[in-house]
Amino acid sequence: MSFSVEMIALALALLAAGFASGIIAGMLGVGGGIVLVPVLFQTFVFFDLPAHLQIHMAVATSLAIICFTGTQSARSHLAMQAVDVDILKSWFIFVAVGALSGAIAARFIAPGGLKLVFAALTLFMGLRMLLSRDGGEGSVKILAAGLQKTGATLVGFLSALMGIGGGTLSVPLLGLSGRDVHKAVGTSSAIGVVIAVPATIGFMVAGWSVPDLPPYSIGYVNIMAFVLMIPASVLGAPFGARLAHRLSKPVLKYIFAGFLLLSSSRMIIALLS
Repeated sequence: MSFSVEMIALALALLAAGFASGIIAGMLGVGGGIVLVPVLFQTFVFFDLPAHLQIHMAVATSLAIICFTGTQSARSHLAMQAVDVDILKSWFIFVAVGALSGAIAARFIAPGGLKLVFAALTLFMGLRMLLSRDGGEGSVKILAAGLQKTGATLVGFLSALMGIGGGTLSVPLLGLSGRDVHKAVGTSSAIGVVIAVPATIGFMVAGWSVPDLPPYSIGYVNIMAFVLMIPASVLGAPFGARLAHRLSKPVLKYIFAGFLLLSSSRMIIALLS
């Protein structure tokens, strides 16, 4: 295969991944990072970036894309009155501080430990959602306000470290806070923006003086991949949001539980390999 054909195939793969991440972002209230990070990582491997940059740039560029994907997804959910504005205001500062802290800490934390924490959390939350009998209604408020805000800070911190929009963790947390699954998905899409913006800034600052950065990069954020994937991801988000509201609450709950268990399984496999 010639270099030009390889580049065209790679560009098409990035566009497809961007569109898929947008649909997932809209449907499940996540940022789409669960798709973006692996694709971006393989892209940077393809371009033979230094090994010490590959995963950090994949995470940072994913978060930069989520700034736009999450905004489009949140707007779609807000139009359907599925965003809990009160809880968004209450959690805002805690999520943002956690996200900024996570982005700065990412340069110093061992990847294996982060994968273990992520796998354990998503496995627990996925099993809880799968085995619960509330049908996705979320009518029972289990967590007190103080614990909700502590959880919101942790969601921001871990999501920034993993390059995701936070829905993997914030949707179950919102369920524990008494929100039904539709409201949790919609609110989570807005929380993803609160995570992505400070986290992206944090990765830009943390990577500013790192050696061997490729051209067209601001810190750990690669602008070329960002520009290529943004239109496709933003286009896919409203489709996912509309699909979410066509599904019943129990069906959406089980889909999200399966998504959590799949994410956990992938992390466990990565740890064992």
